[in-house]
Amino acid sequence: MRLKQTILRVAKATGAFALVRESAWRRKRLLILCYHGVSMDDEHEWSPTLYITQERLRERLRALRDGGYNILPLDEAVRRVYDGTLPPRSIALTFDDGATDFGARAVPVLREFNAPATLYLTTYYCEHRLPVFDTMLSYVLWKGRASGGDVAGVCGSPTPMLVASASERQQTLKALKEVAARERMSGDDKDVLIARVAGVLGVDYAALQARGTLGIMSPARVRELPADLVDVQLHTHRHRTPRDRSMFVRELRDNTAMIQELRGPRALTHFCYPSGDYHGSFFAWLRESGVRVATTCVPDLVNRATEPMLVPRFIDTMHQTPVDFESWTSGFAALLPKRRAYQIDQTRLVTPPVAANEALA
Repeated sequence: MRLKQTILRVAKATGAFALVRESAWRRKRLLILCYHGVSMDDEHEWSPTLYITQERLRERLRALRDGGYNILPLDEAVRRVYDGTLPPRSIALTFDDGATDFGARAVPVLREFNAPATLYLTTYYCEHRLPVFDTMLSYVLWKGRASGGDVAGVCGSPTPMLVASASERQQTLKALKEVAARERMSGDDKDVLIARVAGVLGVDYAALQARGTLGIMSPARVRELPADLVDVQLHTHRHRTPRDRSMFVRELRDNTAMIQELRGPRALTHFCYPSGDYHGSFFAWLRESGVRVATTCVPDLVNRATEPMLVPRFIDTMHQTPVDFESWTSGFAALLPKRRAYQIDQTRLVTPPVAANEALA
């Protein structure tokens, strides 16, 4: 990591970033930035690969403005990649999932900089007003890490279930998820389980619920999103990518129906693979459903040779330094050696693991 930072700093200081940024090569390419959550409290401390602070988002947009970058709506940007009419220094912004914090924290910053963004909305938890089980349970365990609590009694475990260390929390999270699966808990049952765990650990779960922490935006909030700033697109209904065609198409159909109900009838042609999980068989199913462009979590720039069902994005996190960020916006980082983006065989495509994409339950 130190070596990489040194290389990037030297490249920036010697003008390599500027040379690439102003090149004809960069002009033919689009960088799509990917974000997930924008903290309403301390979520970025819990998961700095999933959450950034509002000030970090503001810093990024300020850097784009001061650097003379053109932030385009995703649909326009992708179209102009393929027809060869991109303006210099083209960028597109995307946000995954549609958590409450998007409306509360991200939208005001987007408005401040007049920066259009695409929101990939997963709709099940928009309709069912419960927090996402896996992520909320993980967050509650982290919030209660200093309590000294043991949650074994919550599920009748004969062995301690502690939360002080990261490894203990991981083991406890795994055990509680297994209990929920074994007992085939409903969404409401899972919510009761989280509340009981929070009670043992001294975490104010009611306050988290009231603030909408880690929850998906309500239907009313989705309706209120400014149409001139936010384009809501597909992310599956239940945040999953089943390998069965009928189940996959149902995810798209349910997702489409709810987005159109909330945002008005219109074609939905952009899709984001939940948790970065994709498979070769999805391409035909997506196209049959009217999807023209599907984005991944593989870092790279988009060019005319990019497969539209495998469009890359750079995930910006709290771990990315300003020089990391500029190396990608300029295009310099895309020229550095990197592992092969896609592993391909006759039937499937497998994405490398990406820590920032934590699956929603």
